[in-house]
Amino acid sequence: MKRIFTSLIASISLFFMGVSVALAVELPKADMSVFSSAEMKTVRDIANITIGVIFGIAVLYAVIMIAWYGIKLQSSGSDLLKSQEAKNGLKGTVIGVVTTFGAIFVIGLILHVLGIVGLAS
Repeated sequence: MKRIFTSLIASISLFFMGVSVALAVELPKADMSVFSSAEMKTVRDIANITIGVIFGIAVLYAVIMIAWYGIKLQSSGSDLLKSQEAKNGLKGTVIGVVTTFGAIFVIGLILHVLGIVGLAS
């Protein structure tokens, strides 16, 4: 367990070190005129709608599963097997939600570093 924790901490620190180096170094800017052209508006709109729908379904599913496993945990009473099953389900749902938000954060960070999206100066 200590070894897994140590490798997890090392991976996270290496990730943030890489991000800080990537943000500090001036990367060459790609020609994104094709991406921002009027011909690509339909593709961008479809991509935004698809991402929104998938994200909405993931959040709705997470809320339903948290409620479901919460009810199972409350109704398990003193049965240890049912209680453990409900706790494992809750843990899996929370890990899934954290993974989903983490993936969205990493994708946004990559797009920002590449200069595709970002704050206007």
